[in-house]
Amino acid sequence: MKMSDELDMQGRLQIQTFNRDDELITEVKADNFIVYTGRDLVAQLFLGQKIDPVRYLAVGTGNLAVNPVTDSKLQTEVFRKKIKAIDLSKDLSDTPEVTITKEGRDIKQKNRKVIVSADLDFKEPGDQTYELKEAGLFNTANGGVMYNRVVFPVVTKTPDFKLTLVWEIIF
Repeated sequence: MKMSDELDMQGRLQIQTFNRDDELITEVKADNFIVYTGRDLVAQLFLGQKIDPVRYLAVGTGNLAVNPVTDSKLQTEVFRKKIKAIDLSKDLSDTPEVTITKEGRDIKQKNRKVIVSADLDFKEPGDQTYELKEAGLFNTANGGVMYNRVVFPVVTKTPDFKLTLVWEIIF
């Protein structure tokens, strides 16, 4: 039996670079892949298993294309940070209704959107310069389960700039 939904779980990362005057310098957007380990995390939650929720955002310097079936960590992680506290009144919302065709009929569908974010302050991840090219969401401070992964054009992180990473995830 073939079973699928018209709109799969998906996410999009927005990376903003700010100078010390809090002026937006650059902005990069990239769609991500929900990896198998992330889908398994959602399946376990659905089955009532005790799991640690996604709470950490990690960045890295790896640039290998995402393999949603086998990727379970970043290629070259350099820093992981706890995401900002989630405000349900702002960070959980509905998406606009869309019409899908299923079994020969048009059906209205609405999805949920979650926004998570983290700031990498001026001295994070340290005094070095990093050529960041990948990011992912995880459920623990070290190791743990990777929910998703994205590879994006190089974002140079120096102590002169602050990065704000905003992830939108659609369910």
